[in-house]
Amino acid sequence: MSLLGRRSAVPAPAGYSVIDDRLTIAGDINTDGTIRIDGRVEGSLHRADTLIVGAEGVVIGDVEAREVVIGGSLNGNLSVSGRVEVQASATVHGDIRAAAVLLQEGGTVHGHVSINPIGSDAVVSDERRLEFRPAPIMAAIGQG
Repeated sequence: MSLLGRRSAVPAPAGYSVIDDRLTIAGDINTDGTIRIDGRVEGSLHRADTLIVGAEGVVIGDVEAREVVIGGSLNGNLSVSGRVEVQASATVHGDIRAAAVLLQEGGTVHGHVSINPIGSDAVVSDERRLEFRPAPIMAAIGQG
């Protein structure tokens, strides 16, 4: 039996697109795959299954996705059916609504964060606002 004649039972991965650090796109993005942005994207609405914003990436516009990982800058509201990860190098200017949010130390969010499954009819009767800021690190210096 020849190995060259075999067909793999593994399905082909969904699309994966990269906007590199030398590319700027003006317009909306719509994909059912994964997109990584290391450059700059400006538009009104960006839709993807998974959106990854690299440490030097900039996204301007609202985002609808299943999962979002932000290492750079995002200026817009996020509506995410799954998980949002705001890395230590990230800055988000906008509201986040997602089923789960991970905010790493050093990452900043300037907006509201709402954690509940998208499509749920959760009603917030007593609104509470949280502001996340990195705490200054203080070291005790022994004097002798």
